[in-house]
Order: sequence, then C-alpha cells, then structure tokens
Amino acid sequence: MTRALIFAAVAAAANSAAAQQPTPSVCSAAAHHQFDFWVGEWSVTDQAAKQFAGVSHIESIYGGCVIRENWASDGFRGGSLNSYWAADKQWHQTWMDSAGAFRHFIGGLDSEGRMVMTAHQPDPSGIGKIRLIRLTFTRNADGTVRQYSDSSDDDGAHWKFRYDYLYRRL
Repeated sequence: MTRALIFAAVAAAANSAAAQQPTPSVCSAAAHHQFDFWVGEWSVTDQAAKQFAGVSHIESIYGGCVIRENWASDGFRGGSLNSYWAADKQWHQTWMDSAGAFRHFIGGLDSEGRMVMTAHQPDPSGIGKIRLIRLTFTRNADGTVRQYSDSSDDDGAHWKFRYDYLYRRL
C-alpha cells in the first residue's frame, strides 16, 4: 500500500511538472518575428507637417503569434492586429478605428528588409473602382521606425502620398 501511495505521489508530481512546462509556440519560426521591430511604446511625429501625430502601444501577444497596435491621437483611436500566416507566407494586418474604417492589408518583407503591406479598398470616387493603400515600415539604424503610406487609384501605376510618420521609443 505504501509503495502504491509513493508511486501515485511521484506520478502526480511528474504530471504537474510536465503541465507547468511551457508549450513551444507554433509561431516560433523566424518568419513570425519579422515585424517584431515595431513592438514597443512610441511617440509618433508626422514628418511632412513636422509635428506630433500621436502615440502607439504595440505589443506581441498570444505566444508571439500576433502583434497588436493601439494608436491614439487627439480625438482619434485605432488599432490593428498583425500576424504572419504560414499558409500563404504573407503578413496580414487588420486595421479598425474610431472613424469606422476597416482595412485588411497583406504583404511582407521586401528585398530591403522593409515591411510592405497593401489593402484593396472600394474607391469613394467611383462605383466599382478599387483604391490601393500601401503601408511601408522601415526599421532605422537609430532604433526609430518609419511608417510611410501612399495610395493608388490606377492599380499601382501611380502612387500618391498619404503620410510619413516617424516612431520614436518612449
């Protein structure tokens, strides 16, 4: 009887220790961390206007599988969920904000190491037309991150400036 109790206690302890071991994340591959350079607490400057644009809290969540952005500026809030999908080998960003916008960007690292994602949106200037909205994130040597955005109404033949933000760590 004593042996059975000791065996049961050892087995219970082993099961408890195994249960406490962290499970390896399915998102541990390098591709899932290509956008980690954007994670942090940021003060953001509008480079074109040379003025403060807002603050952004960007964090890695869900075992490193998702990057969540929370943006705040005067009277405006927004955010995105970003993840690498192994099935299509692309990064996906879903943006929503207090103005009612919804965008789904798709892309990845380009040959220069920039994260480039594009969304296809209905163009408000015409029924059935599509507007492309592009985001380009560049990790700078000084630790800042540039987020540049432009748009195209002619399927990418010509691009128009939208904004140019510089993220500085708080």
